[in-house]
Order: sequence, then C-alpha cells, then structure tokens
Amino acid sequence: MKRVWTSLPVWVVLADMVFGFVLNIFQSLNLQRADLPNDGLPVSPEIAFGGLQVLANGGMILVVGFGLLVLLKLNRTVLAGEILPLGVFRTLGLLAVLLFSVPSVWEWFWALAGLLGGKPLVSFDDVRYLLVAFCQPLIAFLCVWRLAGWSRLHGRAVSVGAEESDNV
Repeated sequence: MKRVWTSLPVWVVLADMVFGFVLNIFQSLNLQRADLPNDGLPVSPEIAFGGLQVLANGGMILVVGFGLLVLLKLNRTVLAGEILPLGVFRTLGLLAVLLFSVPSVWEWFWALAGLLGGKPLVSFDDVRYLLVAFCQPLIAFLCVWRLAGWSRLHGRAVSVGAEESDNV
C-alpha cells in the first residue's frame, strides 16, 4: 500500500505528460484554416513550428518519462529491500527527474511564503496544472528519499559482503 501512495504523484505527472503530448499533436494537426497563399501551397511557418514543438515535447517526454519510470522501479525495489542496479542511463534518468522537479520545491517555498504574507499566488483556475504543480515537489522528495534508501541498502550490502569475506 505504501508503494501505491508514494508512486501516485509520479503516475499523475506521467499521465499529464502523455495527455499534454496528445493535445499538442492534435493542435499541431488541426491548424487554423487561413487563406492559402496565391500559389495554393499550404506551407506556412505554423506547420513547421507546430511540428518542431511536437518534436521538442516528445523528446522531453521520452527523457523525463524514462526517468520517472526508473523512479517508479527504484521506489518498488527500495521498499522491497532490494538494490536496483543503477547504470549510466538510469542515473541520467533520475538526474533528469531531479532537474525537472527540484525547481518546483523552490517555487512552492516562495509561493507558500507569499501566501503567509497575504499575497494570492496560487491560481485555482486550472485544476490539472495545480495538481501537477503540487505533485512535482513530491516527486523531488521521493527521488531524493529513495536514492538515500538505495544508498543505505547498498552500504549494508557492501558491509555484509566485507564481513563474509573476513569470515572465509
């Protein structure tokens, strides 16, 4: 049950990223129908820039999505008391997750400080964005917490391995 609650913010952000990407694709394909140029060719900067935006968002989703999937696996293995082998790509994925989520901790700190000062800094107009913004610092804390747990488990495994080699 602990695994479900700790991984819920990750699943919310993953679902929002996929939903946003699908919306981006539909917006890119459903261009505003403007008058065609005199030559009749439907080539315009909107088509090119819409495609570039879809490519950029797709790349971001691949990198951060991979990192979030690694975080889900790390969460599962640490809670089970197992050590997940972290290679270069998994480490880079977790680094991407931290780079994606740590700035939200800073922003929420200042937003809460402003709220305590009486400034209305949190908008409730779009619940989807508010939910994702709320989940991002939770992901940062989960990533740091699970990496600390992984390090603790890894340290125990090394010390147990050293004790076994001394007994031989």
